[in-house]
Amino acid sequence: MNHRSLFYKLSTVCILFLFVSASNSCKLSETDPTLSVYTNSLILAKNQNQKLLVIFGADWCPDCRAFDVLLREKKISELILKKFLILKIDVGQFDQNLALNSRLGNPIANGIPSVVIIDPLNPEKIVASTKGGEFSTASQMTAEQVYKYFVQY
Repeated sequence: MNHRSLFYKLSTVCILFLFVSASNSCKLSETDPTLSVYTNSLILAKNQNQKLLVIFGADWCPDCRAFDVLLREKKISELILKKFLILKIDVGQFDQNLALNSRLGNPIANGIPSVVIIDPLNPEKIVASTKGGEFSTASQMTAEQVYKYFVQY
């Protein structure tokens, strides 16, 4: 992958994250801007022949910050950038952007960070979800554990 392609993907992720972070709707309605961003992300992922990786977290969460560091490990980041388009969702104090959480089966119920992987060719079927809180102790995890989770998808 060349640097321009990598820059484009990272820029896309940052733009999506900033938009979702700025939309602090707590409503569980179809008018929630997060749902619109999710729909657009599915289209973008489909066009790029990638799965959509939705990451729920918050900036106050130590395990979320540790998870972000793990995702930047070379081996993991190369895998993620190759296979997934990332959509980060800020859940605040579990009071923001909850419509998408609800739509995707409440993956944050057992802690954050949590991830949901969606195949944009069949967006109604969840490929994987960490509903069991698998990454909620990310600060105690190794890069290899995170890599093993993502490589299977």
